Amino acid sequence: MSRDGSGLNGRREALVLFGTGAYIARRAVAAPEETLHPAQIDHIEFWVSNAEKSAAFYARIFGYSLLKNNKTERRYLKIGSAFLAMDQGQQSLRVDHFCAGISGFQVANMHSYLEQRGIAYKDYPSGKDLYVTDPDGIRLQLGKDNSWTDLQAGTASPLTAPHPDAEPIFRPSGVDHILLNISEPEKSVAFYEKILGPVTQRNNNRTWFQAGKTRVGLLKTPDGQNPGVNHFCVSAAAFDYDAAMKKLELAGAKPVAPEVAGAPEFRDPDGYLVQVMGPRG
Repeated sequence: MSRDGSGLNGRREALVLFGTGAYIARRAVAAPEETLHPAQIDHIEFWVSNAEKSAAFYARIFGYSLLKNNKTERRYLKIGSAFLAMDQGQQSLRVDHFCAGISGFQVANMHSYLEQRGIAYKDYPSGKDLYVTDPDGIRLQLGKDNSWTDLQAGTASPLTAPHPDAEPIFRPSGVDHILLNISEPEKSVAFYEKILGPVTQRNNNRTWFQAGKTRVGLLKTPDGQNPGVNHFCVSAAAFDYDAAMKKLELAGAKPVAPEVAGAPEFRDPDGYLVQVMGPRG
């Protein structure tokens, strides 16, 4: 050791720096990511009275890329980069869940992300993904993006499309948005902010979050309705509105007065409300 104590001082400085570095490292490990990185709404799954008939109905509207689950009556219909899943077997018809496809999804990282925010979750039996439940009991699945490829890899098998030569009414590109009826707006806003990040827009009594190229909207439950999914909207290539409405009626859809000019709305045979949105701008 030197007479002026520089060696001792050096060791003290080293210890201080080491301690500071360790503290910063601990902070870095403990600090969660600011937000998730959803690519889009990957799929929407809902209960129907007859999966075969519902699949045929939606295929006529959105195209004929169809799969059937290898173990159940569930059908899947590709709508651009996303898909619809139609399940059969429950008396209560409702949307079971919608799924945010997360870029670079890893289930262990998702566990940490949710735990650090105090959000309860439940893993699916496969252990590959999980879901959370919002204050109104609406389920949001969190999993990998483009999970259609997993269906093709063994979960489901291709179906012979009904009327494969018929041109579908729309050429879908994915899910534009999903709108949820919620009972306590600010409570639900606080929940979804932890999952999807800050509110991106408030208009027309709706609160919007961006989920990649798609959006999730919250609406105070209208009189006469229940909390749950109000409607989902499919994005599509440009189309002729009047011609599309006529074709929808011929396909068995029940037209509804559109909220947005030029964006058809209809109810399917089980009463689900669907909107179709062409290119914006």
